Amino acid sequence: MSTTVGHLIESADGVSLAGVGERGEGADVKSMSVSPNGLSVELMEELAALAAEKTAEGGLRLMGEGGILPELAQHLMQAALEAEMDQHLADEAARSGGRGSRSGGNMRNGYRAKKVMTEFGPVVVHVPRDRLGTFRPGLLPKYARRTGALDDMVLSLTAKGLTSGEIVAHLAEVYGMTTSKETVSTITDSDSDTRVPGGRGSITD
Repeated sequence: MSTTVGHLIESADGVSLAGVGERGEGADVKSMSVSPNGLSVELMEELAALAAEKTAEGGLRLMGEGGILPELAQHLMQAALEAEMDQHLADEAARSGGRGSRSGGNMRNGYRAKKVMTEFGPVVVHVPRDRLGTFRPGLLPKYARRTGALDDMVLSLTAKGLTSGEIVAHLAEVYGMTTSKETVSTITDSDSDTRVPGGRGSITD
């Protein structure tokens, strides 16, 4: 009888951490309808029930501090980082002939907390670290403090004619983000550089 193995979410200091664990026997796992993103009907129904409960309690908050979407984003980002680390260690073990940590192989070495600005609001994740320091997460590059989707949002607001100050105020009011005019300018300047031949970060023939 087969066993399904996946990442389980548990909490540490108020932040969810994804760990590898057994989910159950294959014979007990039911086939379920899923969305294009792999969300089961059961999960969607649970989220709908949660939304109804929050609404009955006085209102549903989606964005910003205390919102449901930042919490979901944090869980998903954490699980993705854990999966990236799993794959990284598996790849390194394969290249080194399966050597364990005692014989010079790589292994996990704790976490580093990181606050990230997302399009849903600020999120704190714990980025896994490895003993040899070779892990480079694709989801959140080493010095990244915001997601690409947030950059796209700022560029969209800029295109609509909002000033840097108005964008900062909008992000604070709607998404609970504390940012600065300098950050907004950095995003818009970076985008301009990629579009102008010879600009910083541009690709030329």
